[in-house]
Order: sequence, then C-alpha cells, then structure tokens
Amino acid sequence: MHTHHHLILPGLHVLLPVLPSQEIICVGGGRPPEKKWFTQLVQQSKKDGADRPVWAIDRGVNICRDAAIPPANLIGDGDSADDSAWVWAEVQGAQVHTFSPEKDLTDTELALHIAAQNLAHPLVILTAAFGGRLDHLFSTAAVAAQASIPCLLADEHETLFYLHDGESLTVTCENPPRAISLLPFTEECTSVITKGLYWELKNAHIISHSSLAISNVLARDNMAKTFTVSIKQGILGVYLCHTE
Repeated sequence: MHTHHHLILPGLHVLLPVLPSQEIICVGGGRPPEKKWFTQLVQQSKKDGADRPVWAIDRGVNICRDAAIPPANLIGDGDSADDSAWVWAEVQGAQVHTFSPEKDLTDTELALHIAAQNLAHPLVILTAAFGGRLDHLFSTAAVAAQASIPCLLADEHETLFYLHDGESLTVTCENPPRAISLLPFTEECTSVITKGLYWELKNAHIISHSSLAISNVLARDNMAKTFTVSIKQGILGVYLCHTE
C-alpha cells in the first residue's frame, strides 16, 4: 500500500506514489527552462505554504542567476559554471559543496547523495536536465531512476516520472501532451496497466529492447485530460512530451 502525494508543476497536477517531507528543485546544466516556467515552479510551493528550495548543480547556477533565483545549495566541481555566477551564489548565501573534477560520480549524482543524506524523505525535481549532451541526459535519467530517493525530470517541454514495483501514477494535464511514452529502466517491466490513453495497456510486459509503448496520446474521449499508469515489477519511466 503506497501513500500518494499531490504534486503541482506548471501545467500538470500529479498524484505520485510517495509521501515526501520536502520537495527540492535541482537545477542542472542542460537546456535552461523558460524563465516564466522556472519561476512558476519555484513559486508554486509558496502558494501552497510550503518551501521548495533550489539547489544549483554546477552550471545550473548560471540559470539561477539569470532568473534571479538564489540557490540554497551549490554543488559541483565548478568546471562548467561561470565564475561570476558562482561568486553571486556565494554572496547570496548558498551553502557550497565543492568537489574535484577528478571524481567518479557526476555532479547530479553527488547532489542526490547530499539530498538523501541530509533530508528526510525528499522529492527531487530535476530541471535543466533535458537537452544538451546525450550522455549527460542518459546518465541523469538512469541515476534518477535508480536513486534511493524519488526523483523526476521536468521543464516546459518534457517531463519524466518514474514508477517502481507496485506503484501507480495519475497525471492531469492542462493541455494534452503531444506524446506519452513508457520507458523501461530495467530489463523488463511487468503487468503495466494504463487508463485514459488511446492505446491502452492491460497487464502488458514491456522489455528494454522493445518500442511497444512509445508515442501514445490521451484517449479521444478523455475530456478530463487525466491518465493513470501502474506497474507490478520493474522501474518504468513515464515520459510526457509537451512541445517539440
């Protein structure tokens, strides 16, 4: 039995199979989110009376400075961030976690470890994760899928959620996504069930080398713009393409 959490993202209302004590936003070094979207992401928690602190991961500090959103934490080796942005974050009071460029873990993986070690039951929203280099995106998506704390990737163009053994996810969209794809992050994902999609799955078996569940859309009569995905075993990515 999983307790669900209501998560509000710009344009999305999500019922997640987790109960976090705190949501945090980690800003990576990929494609910068649109400033309006990023600001809405940060301010949403203030509307809910909660706190959604921002953590900058190396070059992500450039994005924070450009949006005038000071990070609470700055994590990385400093090899891709602007020196002036790094100093700006320090002056704004960011807690700095500096690492040598000669390390085994990526800055994103280090940020997730710091979150897991210092926060009780956090939910990490990774933005500025899409775009940029394929190896960085592939690594970030895989690390987030296997992390010991719940994570998701999001910007105004794309969103990636994760389901683990026995979990379900419900998403309500302001606008119908251009595509909804299910991506296995384990060799196989069993008993996958969807509701509200055009091509429904019922106890489907999705394997890593198949394209069975790519580019689905909402059902034509789905006026609520809501869909649900559940899984019995495995790690399944639920990917939404909002704009191309």
